[in-house]
Amino acid sequence: MNWKEVRVTTSQEAEEAVVNLFYEAGAKGTAIESAANLSAIRDNKTVNYVDDRILAMDPETSCVTGYLPDDENFETQLRQIKQGLSHLLEWGLDPGARTVTVREMAEEDWANSWKQFYKPTKIGDKIVIKPTWEPYTAQAGEMIVNMDPGMAFGTGTHETTQLCVLALEKYLHPDDLVYDVGCGSGILSIVAGKLGAQKVVGVDFDPVAVDAARSNVALNDLSEQVGIEEGDLLEVISQDHQADLVVSNILAEVIIRLADSIRLYLKDDGIFIASGIIHEHLNEVKNALKIRAFDIVATDAMGEWDVVVARKLVQ
Repeated sequence: MNWKEVRVTTSQEAEEAVVNLFYEAGAKGTAIESAANLSAIRDNKTVNYVDDRILAMDPETSCVTGYLPDDENFETQLRQIKQGLSHLLEWGLDPGARTVTVREMAEEDWANSWKQFYKPTKIGDKIVIKPTWEPYTAQAGEMIVNMDPGMAFGTGTHETTQLCVLALEKYLHPDDLVYDVGCGSGILSIVAGKLGAQKVVGVDFDPVAVDAARSNVALNDLSEQVGIEEGDLLEVISQDHQADLVVSNILAEVIIRLADSIRLYLKDDGIFIASGIIHEHLNEVKNALKIRAFDIVATDAMGEWDVVVARKLVQ
């Protein structure tokens, strides 16, 4: 099979939204090129490859590349992506240049193009995100999360993922029940399992994401501990099973919309970790959570992004 490589130039703050547009259109993989993202990790001793070409890019610009089958559905999928790009401003995101280029790729070129972008990355004190083909010897106390980027939505280098991992390291307790809302590739679900959660349930409405997450869970031998479900949180999990901790790395407006539901699925004094929040929307998210009887425990920032850690108050 041949493939179409679709490349979108956008702003750094909109890159995750553009990735979502690709997967909603049926993309089989994406890659993000961002000078700001690479600069944030280049001094990490576990990162053994940094592309100087990407570091030379405008720090406010990101290039998101998606891969779609070259078949009769391609033109429809491309129109869907372009329509989504036209809505970025309405979603409160800087759309950037929004240029779109397309080129054809043979099967073997598509498969090999992934590997230059994905290298082992350490996040926090314990977690190392490692592509399956990359050699890496774990140091004392490190936990390896194996990922296959051919199926996954990122490998954990984005600031929002790192913020969530750092918060999980701090607030997750052994034997916790954890829900990962909008689990994508399953990175945060896997990290929660590695950190000792008794049971983790990741949910995502995208069947491509669900397949990727289940594959990555299996790669890490966590299939009995970590379950991945397709659908909405309200549809796939009973309110009778309230979590000790809920983590969600999605956009600010989605966090606000789901806040009432998140509260229903958390135990009293349970922790909600929310990221995918650009600086401009941080206070909006905090206020929405306070209105819904959450206490803001902590916030943290990395690049243009924030994480909020909130505790469900007893009423």
